[in-house]
Amino acid sequence: MWRPLAHALAVLLAGTVTACAAPVAHTLDSQLQATRWQLQTATDGQGQPIAALFPTVAGAERHFVLEFAEERLGIRGGCNAMGGSYQISPDSQLQAGPLMATRKGCEAPLMQADTAISALLAQPWQLRLDQGPPQLLRLRSADGKTLVWTRMPKP
Repeated sequence: MWRPLAHALAVLLAGTVTACAAPVAHTLDSQLQATRWQLQTATDGQGQPIAALFPTVAGAERHFVLEFAEERLGIRGGCNAMGGSYQISPDSQLQAGPLMATRKGCEAPLMQADTAISALLAQPWQLRLDQGPPQLLRLRSADGKTLVWTRMPKP
């Protein structure tokens, strides 16, 4: 008698946990739609800056911009524009799909920046939004890398 009751209770609780987690991912996704973010800091697992993500060309530092629009993400700031699909899991993990890129050739620092950001975004990231001001998008990888982006005004 207790076994069917325990099973029904377990199913009910599992459904409740799933139902509660799904809105979190949906809320984060809706907050990201139609937003642009500028990369402010990038550190490796030991807290050291990832210099390749801040290339300097002709004396000016370039900053990556991440844009979420129509359920796709786009990246600009290196040499090539990149973009692809993404998903946010119920536990607030961001996973970019395969990224497509234009195929321009540029100076070495910009090409290295493209390679670095593409490799980083290929892995899953724990996502956190800080409401600020300024509003920050924090991405943290399983191995401790951290990317901090600042929300930019809408174009």
